[in-house]
Amino acid sequence: MTRRVVGFLLVAALMAGGPVAFASDIGQQIADQIDVVSYQYYLDEELYTHYGHSRGISGAEHNLARDNIVEIFQGFGLQVELDEFEHWGQPGWNVVATQVGTVYADAQYILGAHYDSVDNPGADDDASGVAGLLEIARVLSQYETEYTIKYIAFDMEELGLIGSQIYVDDHLDDDIRGMIQSDMIAWDYGVYSAEILGRTASLPLKNALAAAINEYGNGLSVVVSGPSDGSDHAPFEWAGFQACQLAEQYRRSNPHYHTQLDSVDTPAYISYELAADCARSVAGFLADYAGVIVGPCVGDVDGDGDTDQADLGILLTDWGCTSDCVGDLDGDDDTDQSDLGILLADWGCTP
Repeated sequence: MTRRVVGFLLVAALMAGGPVAFASDIGQQIADQIDVVSYQYYLDEELYTHYGHSRGISGAEHNLARDNIVEIFQGFGLQVELDEFEHWGQPGWNVVATQVGTVYADAQYILGAHYDSVDNPGADDDASGVAGLLEIARVLSQYETEYTIKYIAFDMEELGLIGSQIYVDDHLDDDIRGMIQSDMIAWDYGVYSAEILGRTASLPLKNALAAAINEYGNGLSVVVSGPSDGSDHAPFEWAGFQACQLAEQYRRSNPHYHTQLDSVDTPAYISYELAADCARSVAGFLADYAGVIVGPCVGDVDGDGDTDQADLGILLTDWGCTSDCVGDLDGDDDTDQSDLGILLADWGCTP
């Protein structure tokens, strides 16, 4: 079955309202590339989540975090817009990074998180979701997708979903196939479980995401719950789009919720593994539903559909060849370190 047919059937099933359980090789391949070390770097080093930091709308680190998010998205080669708005005379900015679909460019999936806080470091609420946003974009931006994906870091969530509401009001005519808001995904109550929240109308999306967690979540359990209007998915639901919030289970029991101790510096607090497994699940979901397109394996020298030790052996045998080189992957008429780098970057490729 072709990737396009698979993508069509997935979208049709999702919109029809039934629970969807689907696992694919490419979904697993994408999920496996989510890296907890990379995730931790974004959370600890780029989003101002240490003691004394504040990403409140007037906090010293709010705009610094915003600028880091923009720069990171741009580094992935994504189209980035800084959508400015105003609320009670105070400027705010949604950071919108777009990965344009190559087949259905007008149809889109949205992955969101909010980067503002309540005048605190906001490591779990919600730098954890933003770090997941960045890590998922890092992986998926390396591929073409059939459907457009928008990665949105919303502002002024803590003031009443202001940034997301303004965004939705400006995009009511968009063909949004689903919106997932990652908000508070890095604190473990002790059950190693995620929760999916949303209205009954969003049940197809909720079930599809739950299935992705079961398939790609690395052992993460999941509970599908009812409506919650407390995060940036809510304005999308109010406007009639399917949307849901992905969160740690029992998030309201978080002892450091909306306090200065919501920081990566608080001992035994942040579960980077839980957050990375949430991100891994969403990445796998998007790989399947947004239709990640995998090109040929450049390093597949022997043509068996996989880049592995057999190809490495051929390349090394061909090392230094300067005419009709089988291992000349970069086309410079020489088999050398450049070609080895290409092969290793392609390692395990199974188109």
